[in-house]
Amino acid sequence: MERKPSAVLIVALILWMFGVAGTVILPLFDNEINSATASGELRNYPEDSAEARGRDIYIQNGCQTCHTQFVRALPADTNQNLGPVSKGGDYKYDLPHLLGSNRTGPDLMWVGLKYNEDWQRQHLIDPQSTSPGSIMPSFDYLTNQELDDLVAYLMGLKPTEERLEEYQKEREEAKSTNNN
Repeated sequence: MERKPSAVLIVALILWMFGVAGTVILPLFDNEINSATASGELRNYPEDSAEARGRDIYIQNGCQTCHTQFVRALPADTNQNLGPVSKGGDYKYDLPHLLGSNRTGPDLMWVGLKYNEDWQRQHLIDPQSTSPGSIMPSFDYLTNQELDDLVAYLMGLKPTEERLEEYQKEREEAKSTNNN
């Protein structure tokens, strides 16, 4: 092999092609990823709805820079009670995808379950008043309509009742298993 660099190049190219096929092409045929879950259907906002406008405001303000929108099946996430583990179909209608890569602030995948509209609005205007020590900037420069739309989007980030019940059963089973 050392005397034939072209053989190394060919092997590397073949391995690269397998990697591309496995990560780019094969997922296109996975129905679980390509069909929306019931929670994903909830995120299919009508084009001119408050949620869709709020999502645009979320993107324009770079919220995805500090907040993720996916719950992983890892103890780091499951132990925090963030909600059900995310599935590919949850993002069917999310374009662009707002998964985020940095969790400076809390995960927002199911934030609509955790707080009411008044709390969300107050948190956007003065984050430290609701979360002492928060490093989140204030969004008090947004108009009332923009705040309403952003709150509507955040409140829309929740799973279906069935998915939530399934998640709660899983947590109860895990607790009973751990206690035995």
